[in-house]
Amino acid sequence: MDKRILALGILLIIIALILGGVQKFGTNIYGSADNKWYFWGLVAIIGLIGIILAAWSYMKKKTA
Repeated sequence: MDKRILALGILLIIIALILGGVQKFGTNIYGSADNKWYFWGLVAIIGLIGIILAAWSYMKKKTA
């Protein structure tokens, strides 16, 4: 179970990095300028959840 949580956390971090990189250096994903902060907030939340899951899985494995 811990490996699945770690994999999910890493996957979410990679998704956030890809979305942020494509937006920054590639095409305009979010559409109009009004939605810019919603998009970056979503990317930040996805990345933060991924970091929390990966850290939680790592700490749980260390204590066991």
